[in-house]
Amino acid sequence: MLSSKFVNKFALCLASGLALGLSFPKFDIGLLAWVAFVPLFYAVEGETLGRVFGWAWLAGFAGFIVSMYWIVVPLHDFAHVRIEFALLPMMLLAAVMAVYSGAAIWAGELAARRLRIPIVVTMPIAWVALEWVRTYFPIGFPWNLVGYTAYQYIQLIQFAEFTGVYGISALILFFNAVVYMVLLRRGHFRVQALSLSVLTGLLILAIGFGTWRTSELRHAAAVGTIRAAMVQADIPQSLKWDPNFLPKSFKIYQDETAEIAKRGADVIVWPEAAAAFFFQPTDQYPPEFSSDAAYRSALLALARSVNTPILFGAPALAVRDGKMGFYNRAYLISATGEVVAHYDKMQLVPFGEYVPFRAVLGFIVNRVVPGFGDMFAGTHPTLFPLKGAKLGVLICYESIFPDLTRREVDGGADILVNITNDAWYGESSAPYQTLAMAALRSAETKVPMIRDANTGISAVISPAGEITERTPIFERESEIGVVKWRPVRTLYTIVGDLFAEICFALTIIGLAAAWWFPRAMKPLQAVVHEITQQNGRSHATH
Repeated sequence: MLSSKFVNKFALCLASGLALGLSFPKFDIGLLAWVAFVPLFYAVEGETLGRVFGWAWLAGFAGFIVSMYWIVVPLHDFAHVRIEFALLPMMLLAAVMAVYSGAAIWAGELAARRLRIPIVVTMPIAWVALEWVRTYFPIGFPWNLVGYTAYQYIQLIQFAEFTGVYGISALILFFNAVVYMVLLRRGHFRVQALSLSVLTGLLILAIGFGTWRTSELRHAAAVGTIRAAMVQADIPQSLKWDPNFLPKSFKIYQDETAEIAKRGADVIVWPEAAAAFFFQPTDQYPPEFSSDAAYRSALLALARSVNTPILFGAPALAVRDGKMGFYNRAYLISATGEVVAHYDKMQLVPFGEYVPFRAVLGFIVNRVVPGFGDMFAGTHPTLFPLKGAKLGVLICYESIFPDLTRREVDGGADILVNITNDAWYGESSAPYQTLAMAALRSAETKVPMIRDANTGISAVISPAGEITERTPIFERESEIGVVKWRPVRTLYTIVGDLFAEICFALTIIGLAAAWWFPRAMKPLQAVVHEITQQNGRSHATH
């Protein structure tokens, strides 16, 4: 029979995970993130380190289930996996992601206990360290980092230009730890008072700087302005790749493009894979793809007819190492119907566009989704020239990678363009989450973004990370956004993930010290014990 203590701790961890999960879009109760960890901190208090990991893992598992339930949608609706089997990959991914949550809380607690450092110091550092690791290892899945819950608080998130989104995560964890220590009266009173004072100072500094920064960005003179037309054609995912539907989908894009061009635009943007046929850089096609060549010619003719450049996504045939495959590609064609440049997606979606550890997992994946194959990944970014500006393109999933975006901006991008197809996720929370994460890319780099999604949400994101010109989801609607760019170069653009890397280094040093010091103190304790015994014998003799 389970003890009441176990049940209470179990409930606290579930509450912690549920609160964190509800902090993300589309639930969007962002304030919950600022107290979501307090029940977990209370639950792990006094527990063994092994149980600390277990309770933190449970909280993380619950949080990822709530925030990533959308994984079931593409598997069930489009891969036609039975619902009970579609639930398994979602739960497995949540379980794996929860390992990072467990490891972060475990590391913070270990360092706090053995080095006698307050958790207000150890927890934010350890949490950021594991978020940074999750961004790259083992497959790279930085989905829903805690800092994204604050995307709506425009003034607060401006300091991301120094630390990236990781700094916002650190502030939220610090806030949680201070609330825990002060409300539950944990630790020395002086530590509580100092922590509360530091937190108050940081919030005043962050909001004060953010207020000034947003005003400064709003009133700064622009180098140039672009009128970007975002075509949201709302093509159902179930029909998107149906060859019989291709004439109709292409006609929709033609009509929407011709109509919005009348309103005057410097560029017309189509979403990821809007051209549902192979578009090659030249007109050289294998005979079996002659129909694709015809659509290519029609698209070039469309740009000429509207006399406006078109930036769009399309698959492209390729051969690499003797193997036939394809790229997920973005093209820019000029107003005269010439191919200006193209960019190949570099950060592919694991289990969506490639199979990680194919030698081990390929057989299993192909049993679940027959015929699943790998795409080729691009090797370098491409900047598209347009009206004096350089456009850096992010295709779909790439917008959730802070350093990838930063490298495009560091390479000279004046404006970011995120083309995506979120139709895979249906009415779930995923389209809202990808938009929120994209907004932080602009806040970090102070570069505006044009975001065009097949079924929405399309939007313009200001250099401050504010979402404007937002379209409704699952509606056919084309919108024109005015985008201004300025010569701003942030510290994050220059140094990248330095803040997170420092947190990682401090975590490793802290764990090493926590592991070593108890052993190093044993000889000293033995000496003290021996001296005490000798003194005792000496007193007994006298």
